[in-house]
Amino acid sequence: MVIQKEQFANYIKQYERLIITICLSFTKNYFDAEDLAQQTFLSAYTNLSKFDGVNFKAWLTTIATNKCKDFLKSPARAINSLSNEDFDGLVDTGDLPEDKLLKKHSRERIYSLCKKLKEPYRAVALNYFCEDIKLSDMAKDTGQSLKTLQTHLYRSKKLLKVLWKEELM
Repeated sequence: MVIQKEQFANYIKQYERLIITICLSFTKNYFDAEDLAQQTFLSAYTNLSKFDGVNFKAWLTTIATNKCKDFLKSPARAINSLSNEDFDGLVDTGDLPEDKLLKKHSRERIYSLCKKLKEPYRAVALNYFCEDIKLSDMAKDTGQSLKTLQTHLYRSKKLLKVLWKEELM
């Protein structure tokens, strides 16, 4: 039995939904199913000479099934799952890019404000706020008393607060 091009176009219209449904049942993905249905009809068209003329629907569904099986077996579709150790290696910093940018901007702003302070408040503020050095460590390094450094930090905070507000206006 010889199928004409017009008759083949009618078969496509007639069986299109059936073939997409078959492909969808295999792939569980509509876009993959559409691609496989298209490949099915293309393969049927190119191999039309091999069709025995008995049952076109059965022949077409067999082609679709084989296309889907080949698709699911293909190495490109191999899904590599992560082990628990792999997941442990993935660390969420919790910071969104916007948050990181805001923090960076704030750090830069605090640094520039600390630079505007007069000594001895500048040194204490820069070490404490920008370098994250504890007052006890500063006391050891500079030889100043902890109480003096605490007073300088207290006063530098007040001055920074004023400078911060002035910049906003």
